[in-house]
Amino acid sequence: MDEDKNLKLDEGNCKTEDYSCPSCGAPLSYLPEKGALHCEYCGLEITLDGKAGKEENDFFEGTKEDNSWGEETKVVHCDNCGANNIVDTNAISITCPFCGSNQVVETNELVGIKPHRVIPFQISESNTKQNYSLWIKKKFFVPSKVKKNIPKLVLRGVYLPIWTFDSNTFSIYDGKLGKHYTRTVGSGKNRRTITEVRYFYVRGSKQVTFDDLIVNAGSKISQSEINAISPFNTNNSYEYDKRYLAGFSSEHYVVRLNMGWDNAKIRMNAIIKREILRGYNHDVVSYLNVNTTFNSIKYKYVLIPIWIGTYKYANKDYRFISNGETGKITGKVPISIAKVSILIFIIMLIFVVVFVILFKNS
Repeated sequence: MDEDKNLKLDEGNCKTEDYSCPSCGAPLSYLPEKGALHCEYCGLEITLDGKAGKEENDFFEGTKEDNSWGEETKVVHCDNCGANNIVDTNAISITCPFCGSNQVVETNELVGIKPHRVIPFQISESNTKQNYSLWIKKKFFVPSKVKKNIPKLVLRGVYLPIWTFDSNTFSIYDGKLGKHYTRTVGSGKNRRTITEVRYFYVRGSKQVTFDDLIVNAGSKISQSEINAISPFNTNNSYEYDKRYLAGFSSEHYVVRLNMGWDNAKIRMNAIIKREILRGYNHDVVSYLNVNTTFNSIKYKYVLIPIWIGTYKYANKDYRFISNGETGKITGKVPISIAKVSILIFIIMLIFVVVFVILFKNS
């Protein structure tokens, strides 16, 4: 590791966008609960009035390069978890938002295209902790000790890169579906009811319109996790303003536009197939051939806000993520072996009681 590529690090929270207070010169940070830049030293606040962006980009025109983002940001790499994050060029105090490591070094990688839109954080760090505490208390198998006091919970805010895609689709299909029915066969002691399938053929066309289908462009948070904390109001997102990133960082995208569209088509095709099948009363799908044309394809590159929470319990690490716009949460939680054992014991006890009652009545 070259010394000239090492960044000065500390144990504090990630301060990745460095904006100076015009009053005292101290760093400013964005406060989600106030929608403003805040100076923690002199108390100055600068309200940010975001401009809602409505423009969509034509997919066939490709990505529009904006080199100005490369002039104000840089890419840093976490040697611990492998995450690449985009931070301000002047940032010197960096903690990886995904794993909390300080093993972060500057890279020579280009930052790529500038985001078109951003959804600013609206849920504060303190509110996220409260939301998680309420959320975890509803989980029956979580140890009572954790419900009362989540041990050393650490929260980090980060913007995730996503592509959104619009498309008007027209599909022609044909297939073979089946419906279950029952009939009685045999006689006497051999008389019984069997279930069979009655098949029928289908064909037709289907039109489905997609508006702002979200496709994950990062690598550290999965598409399924993003789906779990969706929706994000991407249609009313703001035109990109780097001031919303003050105090936060942004993951560098790894899924480029064309690959993002390929992923979008896979999801669109699955949705189109479900929409077609919803029109038929069926139980079995023998086959369904669908040929789809995608028209009026639009896209945009958006940064969405999430909080990443981590803590350790019983020598195991637990992580959750929360939608920084709505507060919706998903993640794994500790499980109390004692509570699981008690439930199993109760189920077995009920089974034994029922068995004894049936045995006595037989």
